[in-house]
Amino acid sequence: MLWVEKYRPKKLEDVVASKDIIQKVTLWARKWGPGQKPLLLAGPPGVGKTSLAVALANSMGWEVVELNASDQRNWQIIQRIVGEGAFNETISDEGEFLSSVQGRMKLIILDEVDNIHKKEDTGGEAALIRLLKRKPAQPIVLIANDPYKLSPELRKLCEMINFRRLTKNQVVKVLEKICRAEGIKADKRALMAIAENAGGDLRAAINDLQAVAEGREELKIEDVVVGKRTQEKDIFKVMQAIFKTKNPAVYNDAMLLDESPEDIIHWVDENLPLEYSGRELVGAFDVLSRADIFLGRVRRRQFYRLWKYASYLMTVGVQQVKEEAKKGFTRYQRPSTWQMLFQMRQRKEMTKRVLEKIGKYSHMSKVKANAEMLPLVKLLLRELEIEKAARIAAFYDFTKEELEFLVGERGSEIAEYVERHGLHRIEDETFLAAFEGKLGVDVPSDEAKEEKEAKVEEEKEEEKPRRKKKTGKNLTLDSFFS
Repeated sequence: MLWVEKYRPKKLEDVVASKDIIQKVTLWARKWGPGQKPLLLAGPPGVGKTSLAVALANSMGWEVVELNASDQRNWQIIQRIVGEGAFNETISDEGEFLSSVQGRMKLIILDEVDNIHKKEDTGGEAALIRLLKRKPAQPIVLIANDPYKLSPELRKLCEMINFRRLTKNQVVKVLEKICRAEGIKADKRALMAIAENAGGDLRAAINDLQAVAEGREELKIEDVVVGKRTQEKDIFKVMQAIFKTKNPAVYNDAMLLDESPEDIIHWVDENLPLEYSGRELVGAFDVLSRADIFLGRVRRRQFYRLWKYASYLMTVGVQQVKEEAKKGFTRYQRPSTWQMLFQMRQRKEMTKRVLEKIGKYSHMSKVKANAEMLPLVKLLLRELEIEKAARIAAFYDFTKEELEFLVGERGSEIAEYVERHGLHRIEDETFLAAFEGKLGVDVPSDEAKEEKEAKVEEEKEEEKPRRKKKTGKNLTLDSFFS
């Protein structure tokens, strides 16, 4: 059995975390009720986020429903497993009915939620957002290594708690506890070497300890032969190394990032003005522009060996421009270009959804809907009385988000009116009949339609003899062949 699972904390008091985090999580669990925000545990891998969630459930006497990283998490999976679990009562492993009214809850844990945006997870995040907006009765904990890969909308729906990497002393204490339980006499220097190599990742440290100590009665420093662990670096730490130090090892740290050089250059470009000024800023941008030239050559020629030159320039090159580092704390910003591109993509997707509905219910293509109907629909929603605007919104089956996209704050008022009065999508003829005279649009009655059609038929019948007569008089055999 893996020691990571064998010695996983069973109760909150066994979890290795700061008192502040334990207090926040405990307070959240005790206050849980419908309408409360779910918990988002964020931090690097191996710091005990999942262990804390499971230990919390055990301490509170809750059942656990866990969706881990190996599961496919598209919108159907989210809806079936997480959705049903969040809104329904539960039955324990022993077959006992657990009522949420009596305080018997189940904790739903969705691990590595920051990877839910991949292709196999199509629609997963959107389904999760819809689920959380419904205010589930059961407590939910989301776990993410990088919470900023999630959309701002999803983050706002959660109460976020940030974890930091554990110190070497914290890791060593856990390793000592495991060695005592396994009957192993361990040299503290050996445990310190394992903890240092793990870089604050407790799970990695326990795995390394098991690899070198299992089956032994004594562990010495010379027994610890573990390769240097290639741990994922934090982009913010790399930014700090570039702007706050002159250590060229920052190049190697940048290579360990889960980011391409084309991503890193955006980070450096965004944060340069926060750290440099004057000639240093000019010089740094000059170096950064040379790095961008190499990236351009990579894109054109597909010669990826040039990446190392670009990476060196954007890290060590920018770093060495400064004479001395700017003192004090600097809050580094995420690239604004990414936010702009994300917003543009969101607007494009929202426009596409709106045009699909207009085209479907107005019986026209999306191209024609965009050119002719979209401006008119936006004008009517913006200028008409709230009741009439709400009926148009119901006809096209617009959601609250789509209405806010079309007419801004007024969209919320329209959506509330639609929901309050139970308006819904109706057929075209009924819709037009309901609006006859209300929108200033003349809708012909059935009698008028029949009278008009009869008149057209009469005109056709009168025209037929004239055409036949004319044809019979002028068309002869000689004229035909001539």
